[in-house]
Amino acid sequence: METQIRAAALKWAQAIETRIPENVLKLYHPDGSLWGTLAQEYLHGLKAIEGYFLNFLDKEELKCEFREDHIRIFNEFAFYSGSYEFTWLFSGKMVCLPARFSFVFRKVKGEWLIMEHHSSLFPPKPFPIRKYLKK
Repeated sequence: METQIRAAALKWAQAIETRIPENVLKLYHPDGSLWGTLAQEYLHGLKAIEGYFLNFLDKEELKCEFREDHIRIFNEFAFYSGSYEFTWLFSGKMVCLPARFSFVFRKVKGEWLIMEHHSSLFPPKPFPIRKYLKK
């Protein structure tokens, strides 16, 4: 069953690389939610998720590669977390954006759909604690 979850995640990464929002959206449950890597707000439902991907997918030569992962499966739900890396071309140079992720998949009519997706950048090292001190 872990193979099915990794295949569903790989399908998502491949859809990202097409840069076509519809290819990505069809992998989310209609009641799905997203906390996108570059999002400023939590998005619920396909319409809100579509808005995020319209902007995110506009990157030239966009790629996504999974680095490490952990899978836990409970009946029709699967939890998939780990790290991945996005790369794209910006002003003639490649951007590399390492991030961590959590997906919650739900099996619906034999297909694993994304119910919840959280992605966030790794904090810089060393962490700039002074930036967050209360004044």
